[in-house]
Amino acid sequence: MNKQYKDYDLDTHSAKSYGKDEWMTAIHINKLSSDGYKTKAFYCKDAFDTKEEADDHSINLGKQIIDGEHPDHKLDF
Repeated sequence: MNKQYKDYDLDTHSAKSYGKDEWMTAIHINKLSSDGYKTKAFYCKDAFDTKEEADDHSINLGKQIIDGEHPDHKLDF
C-alpha cells in the first residue's frame, strides 16, 4: 500500500509469517529533497491477523514518526 502524508510517501511492506497465520509489517518513509530521494525503513515487531490490519498499523506508525509523536522511532532526514 502506498499513501502520501504531508511531504512524504509511505510504503507498507506487509508479509505473511513463515509457517504461521499472521502478518508482519514494516513501513518505508520516503521523501524527495534537494539531495535526491531518501528512504528510511521502520519495522514493527507486532503480528496481525490480516494484511489490512498490518497495512493500517504501518500507515499509522509512519504518521506518528513523521509527526514526531513516536517514543522510539525518529526520522533523521
